[in-house]
Amino acid sequence: MTARRRTVGGMLIVVPSLLSGAGLGFILAAVLANNQVVQDIFVILGAIMLWFDFFVTMAVIRYSLRSLDRRMDALESRGGG
Repeated sequence: MTARRRTVGGMLIVVPSLLSGAGLGFILAAVLANNQVVQDIFVILGAIMLWFDFFVTMAVIRYSLRSLDRRMDALESRGGG
């Protein structure tokens, strides 16, 4: 019997990095922009993306820990521990 692996976990690790990269990009663009309105909008967008990065990272950690708990419970119920 071959074990099926889910590849969702790998993608979950990438999403926070994309959010923080985009957030830092917006903040950098705000620093380089010459227009006050553009600066304000880009700083706000950058801060929101960095804030979302925190929450997505916490959700990924929570998902990973729950997945690990399920695997440990399955091993223990089979008599492995």
